[in-house]
Amino acid sequence: MKLIASLLALGLWAGGSQAALAQARILPERPYLEPTAAGASANFDVLITNDKAWPVEVSEVTVTTLDTGGAAVLERRIDGNGFAPAIETIANRVLAPGETRLFFNPFPELPGDVAASAMRVRVTLERVTKEGETAPAGEVPTVVEAKAVFASAPAWTRKLVLPVEGRVLVWDGHDLLSHHRRFDTQHPFLKQMGIGANAMRYSYDLAPVDAEGRMAAGDATRNESYLGFGRPVRAPADGMVVAALDSRPDDKSFDPGELKDAPNALFGNYVVIRHADGLFSILGHIRQASLKVKVGDPVKAGQPVAAIGASGSSLFPHLHYQLMTGPSMRDEGAPSGFAGLTRVRGAVRTPVVNGAIDSGDVVEGR
Repeated sequence: MKLIASLLALGLWAGGSQAALAQARILPERPYLEPTAAGASANFDVLITNDKAWPVEVSEVTVTTLDTGGAAVLERRIDGNGFAPAIETIANRVLAPGETRLFFNPFPELPGDVAASAMRVRVTLERVTKEGETAPAGEVPTVVEAKAVFASAPAWTRKLVLPVEGRVLVWDGHDLLSHHRRFDTQHPFLKQMGIGANAMRYSYDLAPVDAEGRMAAGDATRNESYLGFGRPVRAPADGMVVAALDSRPDDKSFDPGELKDAPNALFGNYVVIRHADGLFSILGHIRQASLKVKVGDPVKAGQPVAAIGASGSSLFPHLHYQLMTGPSMRDEGAPSGFAGLTRVRGAVRTPVVNGAIDSGDVVEGR
C-alpha cells in the first residue's frame, strides 16, 4: 500500500501522540493467539505513557510467556547489551513528558511445544539527560508492566476459501516486519481520522503468479500486464454483503483525508461480507465496475463477488484480504486460515498446516 507515501506528501507524518493513558496497556485488550505452521503467534501492541516530568527512553523489554496453568515457561528480552544492541531495533524509544507511544510485541512467535495462555510484558524506562547533566543520585529506572491474556478465534475461521484461485504469492502478510503489522495507531494522523485499532493486523496482499513466480509480464506500469488483473475474487466464507463499491478507477491512488468519513476508502473499491460470530471480511482494491453482488445479497463460500483491480492505496494489481471484528478500518483484525491449500517451494509441494500462510508464501488452492 501507499498510505505512508501519501501522508508524507501531505506533511501528515509526524511523531507520537501526547494523549495520557495508563502507564502500560495491551492493544487489543484481548489479543488472539494465532495458529501458524511452526507454533503460535501473539500479535499485539503495548502502549506506554511517560508520566514523568522529564523524557525517558525504553532501555529494555522483557516478554514472559505463561502456560495454561499460569506458570512462566519462556522468557525473552531485548536490551542494550552488545556492540549493536537489540534494543536499537525498536524505533522512537524516547518519550517526552506525558507522551504515549505504541510498541510492537518484539517476540510474537512461540515454539510449537508451548501452550500459552498469556504474555507478561515488562518495559524499563530510563531518564534521558542532556549533555553534561546527570540523573539524581540514587534514581532507579522506572519499570512498567502489562499482561496480554489470549483469546481464540472460532474454528471456522481456519477453514476459509482463499479468495483467489490458482497459484498465489502472499506478497505481504502480517509477520512482524510486514507493513500491515507495523500500523501505529498512536500516529497523529490516524488519531485525527478516528482510527484507533489495527484492522489489518492479520491481513494479506495476494498476487497471482506464474510457474516462475512472476506477477507481471511486459510493461509493469500497466495494470493489464499483471496476471491477477481481472482475476475473479471469491467470498472466503458464507455470509451477507453489507458494503460494496466499484466506482473508483484502477489508478493506484486515494485521498487520505477521506478516511475520516469513509475509513474503507484506503481500499478504493471493496466488498465487505458479514459472517458468523460477528466477524467481517473485506476484499479490497477490486477492479472498477467488476461487482457481481450488491448490499444485502447472501453469498456462499467460493462464490465470485468481484475481480482483482488496482484501486485505492495499491502499488500494483492485487487483492487485499482481512478478517475483522467489525465492518471497517476502525475495527480490530482477526486471524484467518484457509482450507485445501498447497505450499509450493520449487519442486516441493506440501499441504498448508493449520491453514496458516504469511509473507513470501506461494500457495495453490482449489
